[in-house]
This record gives sequence, structure tokens and C-alpha cells, in this order.
Amino acid sequence: MYGAAFVAAELDWHYEAIEVDPPGLPAAIRSMRADGWAGANVTIPLKEKVLPLLDELDASAAQTLASNTIVNEGGRLVGHNTDLPGFLRDLQVHWQVPRSGHSLILGAGGAARAVAFGLAQLGLELRVIGRSASRTESLAEDVRRAHPVEVTAFPWTPESFEQAAGQCRLVVNTTPLGMLPPDRRSPWPEDVQLPPDAFAYDLVYTSPETPFVRQARLAGLEARSGAGMLLEQGALSYELWTGLAAPRERMRTALDSALEHTQAQAAGR
Repeated sequence: MYGAAFVAAELDWHYEAIEVDPPGLPAAIRSMRADGWAGANVTIPLKEKVLPLLDELDASAAQTLASNTIVNEGGRLVGHNTDLPGFLRDLQVHWQVPRSGHSLILGAGGAARAVAFGLAQLGLELRVIGRSASRTESLAEDVRRAHPVEVTAFPWTPESFEQAAGQCRLVVNTTPLGMLPPDRRSPWPEDVQLPPDAFAYDLVYTSPETPFVRQARLAGLEARSGAGMLLEQGALSYELWTGLAAPRERMRTALDSALEHTQAQAAGR
């Protein structure tokens, strides 16, 4: 996706995937600063852990307390969060957002923070189900401080799914469940009914029909996977690094091709 954008702009840049575990994050950031990279993306589970290693946070990262994009400004590293606007842009393409109502977020990590603050900006009341009680309540409290909306935190139990689902207009999966084998499973319990009038959105992007999307569609819901959000957040990152308008159609074509290849590999073809 980024490679196609660099070629379109005739930039002699390349995008490299680097696997970094949490203990190795400080060294990776030091290397980035010393080597003079234009920037980087940050993904699960480092979007929150990277914050203390940066020199500055823009408004999006400071609000969500998570950064998925770093811009190197002459050795000064600035954290941004393009997940938030990227999610909202794609969501609003596929779903007419109501002026009020309840939304349900599955997960309480860095991606969940972007989704929660984005939905709160739209005025939707939030329910958050997370595996970590402390992280879930911290997310809820941070959103409450920033926006005048109701936010309720729930533990990750079947009873919570049943209780939180009532009258929800939107369900968003922000967990990695369903991404790749061996986690090809939906985060939603099979024996709990999804809210019947809700729109389902899965941040997992490795298939147009992830396990959660398939489960939602079988229940009669409209549902989308997260490829559109991946494109939008990436386009915004590109614009931050280069100062150029992102060639979205070129990026979309490259992304679709890459995802088709990933799906074929997962299927063993």
C-alpha cells in the first residue's frame, strides 16, 4: 500500500515491517531517531507503550492516549493517531450514523481508544467490554472526562455481552480475534444474540468476511471488515510523513491485491 503510494509520487522511499516486542521498543525508537526515518506506524500491542518514548503528541494522540503514527521532524518524534479519523471516515461511508444511541466496543486497547473517542465525538453513548478491568475502566473514565456522553465499562463475560447488547445501534470489534490462524474465531459468544438492529464493524481486515462479520451477517445484520479503515488511516499517515495528498486509488488497488494474497495463503492455496 505504501510502496504503491511512494512509486506514484516518485519518492525513493521504502516501507519496512519490523517486529518489535515491548522490551525492545525503546531501542527501536532510538534507532529510528538516529537513522533519520521519516516516520513509522505502531500497531498492537505498542500503541500506548510508545507514548513515553516520544517527544511530543499531537491533539489526536494526546486525547486518545495512543499513537499509531510517528512523524520524525528532524530528530524530534511526534506521535499522531490516524486510527480515529480513519475509522470515522470509513464508518460513515457504510453506515448512516444516528444522532443518538448506544454503541458497543469490544476491546480496550489502543485501537479501542481511537474508536471510543471517535464515537463519543459523534455523540453516541458507549459500552465497552474488555478483558482487563483496569484498562477498560481507564478507557471509560478518559472518554467521560473529554466528552459529555455516557460510558459504561463491562467485564469480558457472557452476561456482560447480553447486558451490554440491549438497544445498541453499533457493535465494533477492536480486538485481534479473527485476524489469522489460530485465532480464526469471533469475539462474540455463539450463545449470545447480537443486537438485531445494529451495524457490525470489525477492525480486523484480513478478509472481507471475518469470523465476526460472518457471524453478524448470519444474524441478519449489516457488517463490514476493517480494510477501509486500514486504507484511510494509512493514507493519513502518508500525508503526515510526506506533506503530499495520498493517492488513495493506487493505495486501494495495492491493498486489495495484498489482502487477496494473504487470504490465499491462509487458505493454503
